[in-house]
Amino acid sequence: MNWPNGLTVARLVLGPIVLVTLLSAGVRLSFFLFVIAMVTDLCDGYLARRSNRVTEFGKLMDPLADKVLVGLVLVGFLILGVPYVPLWMVATVLGRELLILGCRTGVLKSGEGFVTSRIAKLKTAAQMTWIALILLYQSFLAPGGAGGDPGASPAEPAAAVLWGLGVVVVALTVVSGIEYLLNGRGIARTHGAAPANPDGRGGMS
Repeated sequence: MNWPNGLTVARLVLGPIVLVTLLSAGVRLSFFLFVIAMVTDLCDGYLARRSNRVTEFGKLMDPLADKVLVGLVLVGFLILGVPYVPLWMVATVLGRELLILGCRTGVLKSGEGFVTSRIAKLKTAAQMTWIALILLYQSFLAPGGAGGDPGASPAEPAAAVLWGLGVVVVALTVVSGIEYLLNGRGIARTHGAAPANPDGRGGMS
């Protein structure tokens, strides 16, 4: 296993660890672990392209690791009752990710690929930034002392901002999902006439 794939696997493993840490009242530790996971996401694709070590394993597992990380932490927020992360936001994000993951897996197995989408890259960055800001707020700023209070009132200015960011994240998630499905239909029609993403990492996910 090369370094880029190792970082991807590390991020995949960190997802459940962040969730367990979050639910065990280790909000600050979960924040730092999540930031580490974000760094691996920035590094694995870059290293794969720079060292010319792009693999089919990396193409499939890189977006999967992102989805597992984001999905598990959002579920953790629901369990904790974080008021500015409502069920409809989490359901929309998870529904989109599960749907597109299935489509992406099928396309990769067929030997095709998707053109890199700026919206999809922005979506992933927005999701992770939103989650990191929530963990940061819960760790250092939320009422209730160190570690934050998951039940803090959503009427607080900071909580209202985090809720608004969630709306933006959900909108990007939906738009990128629609774009992904449209591109997938185009590929199906042309049987691979569309140019493929040369590395599959950091593209549509």
